[in-house]
Amino acid sequence: MLGFGRMRVFEMLPLLLVAGCPKPSDVRLDAPQTSEVDAAPIDGAIDWHGRSIYFVVTDRFANGDPSNDGADGYASNLGDRNAWHGGDFQGVIDRLDYIAGMGFTGLWITPVIAQHDGHAYHGYWGWDWSRIDGHLGDVAKLRELVDAAHARGIAVMIDTVANHTGRYNYQAPTFPDAAMYHHNGDITNYGDPVQVMNNDLSGLNDLAQENPVVHDKLLDHVRWLVSSTGADGLRIDTVKHVPTSFWTDYTAAAKVFTIGEVLDSSVDNVAPYSHVLSATLDYPMYYALRGVFAKGGSARGLGSVLAKDAAYRDPLLAGVFVDNHDQPRFLCDANGSAADKLVELQLALAFALTARGIPIVYYGTEQALASCATNREDLFGTVDPNQALYQYLKSLNAIRASTEALRLGAQHERWQDDTAYAFEREAGTSAAIVAFNMSAMARTLQLQHLHVPGGTAFHDAFDSGTTVTVDAGQNANVTVPARGVVILVAP
Repeated sequence: MLGFGRMRVFEMLPLLLVAGCPKPSDVRLDAPQTSEVDAAPIDGAIDWHGRSIYFVVTDRFANGDPSNDGADGYASNLGDRNAWHGGDFQGVIDRLDYIAGMGFTGLWITPVIAQHDGHAYHGYWGWDWSRIDGHLGDVAKLRELVDAAHARGIAVMIDTVANHTGRYNYQAPTFPDAAMYHHNGDITNYGDPVQVMNNDLSGLNDLAQENPVVHDKLLDHVRWLVSSTGADGLRIDTVKHVPTSFWTDYTAAAKVFTIGEVLDSSVDNVAPYSHVLSATLDYPMYYALRGVFAKGGSARGLGSVLAKDAAYRDPLLAGVFVDNHDQPRFLCDANGSAADKLVELQLALAFALTARGIPIVYYGTEQALASCATNREDLFGTVDPNQALYQYLKSLNAIRASTEALRLGAQHERWQDDTAYAFEREAGTSAAIVAFNMSAMARTLQLQHLHVPGGTAFHDAFDSGTTVTVDAGQNANVTVPARGVVILVAP
């Protein structure tokens, strides 16, 4: 049995679909076959604590309605990687069971408002804030997507932008007056907070939120978006480029969970925004995960970030991810051979789905997408739920769902050195120990001062039959295989 809890991660490699490996029909899945996570249908306001999120670039995920591929005069063109490609809300609806099958309980989709550019497939160059972009569908279809996700226990988060429009010469239907924008040229010094908040980001027309008309239009938009779609949360783009006082008003108008993008490696710069929004994407942890698992850096980097958790309003809501649409695919960026990269990805995913915070997995990770030419590949056509990474994520989500400590528990570091890291989590009577070993040989970590009482028996979450019992002094020896991870849970 492939016990990711006790066996070396690289023993899974023959199952992964890389060059020279078996086709899907030939793959033997010895990984733990956990049952699908049972998620209760959503009815009313939800709590994002303990959820795990699957993130979709809607235009690149699935084309469920080819009739809208030429909406607003911008035809889809699969031959142009920067053009619209045809993915839409119907395509996401058609794949909700595929997403739910991995155990995800949250869905994040890219911005939905109307664009006005043949290369604005991503949705971040807003044009008309009063309508949905026709390439994706309409309000009714978006509401259908939200309702269908709710029926499967999946909460929906819509990406939003309040910092800028597209490159529209400072005029757009929602913001037609030049006085509604800043006119200070592009940001040239990202260390200057005045420029960051008042200059254009890469030529994108910077909105003047201090203008009362702009302020009110943006708030009216977010009220409309939430009320008309039934969305459960908002991911907010380019948060650090807008004054924090505006976000206080914005979140009050939205009345739903908000998680903001602050692209910075420093907790000191990111955490303050968690006090005006519900949470932030954990970019400091992203850079640490990349450094440790993808680049072979010291595992102490993980502890350095986690040591500053007190700076966040609620670290259990931090969005933990290993890659996304703005960063290289992990399987492109990581060091080593294709086989090495797969090992590194599995370790990084195990960390993201067991550490404090809300794990966010980028679409296509489960199908081992690894392009270095673009990190926004199409996932059209047939997707394989028997792919080994799909099954791996399914298993991790199932362990998380069945272990309260891994969803909601306080986290305490129990080991840190250059090649190993371990933590303990507990919530009520639920407890877990997770240990990582990045070295080329097995290691036994002597974990001390555990919070659980002596005599507590932890068992391997992947059902290998291994148990670890805490001694009377509240210590435990945990053996971690080479380049492996151990996930132990109690009771």
